[in-house]
Amino acid sequence: MHTIANAIERLEAILDRRADFGVGTSHSTTTCDDGMRCTTEEGHWQIGSDLSESLGGSGSAPTPGVLLRAALGGCMAMSYRLRAAKHGIELRSIRVTVEADSEIAGMLLLDASAPPGYTELRAHVEVDSPSPPDEVLRILDEGDRLSPLLDVFARTNVIRRTTTIRGVRPEMRDVTCET
Repeated sequence: MHTIANAIERLEAILDRRADFGVGTSHSTTTCDDGMRCTTEEGHWQIGSDLSESLGGSGSAPTPGVLLRAALGGCMAMSYRLRAAKHGIELRSIRVTVEADSEIAGMLLLDASAPPGYTELRAHVEVDSPSPPDEVLRILDEGDRLSPLLDVFARTNVIRRTTTIRGVRPEMRDVTCET
């Protein structure tokens, strides 16, 4: 816990001196060459994703939805651990269960009344801690407030897409557009 707390103190001290510290853009690239299996690369990480056989995939890797729920649960748990370390609150274990409601019609039918994404997300947090419950709840509330992925889900985000279409014939040139 001291290592985590020291890291937070060090980073907060840098932020006090340099407000632009830690500001940047992350990049990942996902390639889906054949079938539904995709590989996402960021830095030295490679993460596979696929769809189930019932949706035309091979089930060879987690679906994007599984990865999204895992990322949200992991981000929340880590956020709680960071806040607990900062405040010296012992959390022996943290378990976050993320549930997501969705309707497949929203993903497959253009005229569906259901959205293609989730209609509701729920997170159930279980904590094993010798600390008083009110202190643990304060840590969880602070962790939720500072969880980057919880923020992504809770706040409307600007999403821009650029597209490059590469021609299969030599006389076709690449076309790039932004939407």
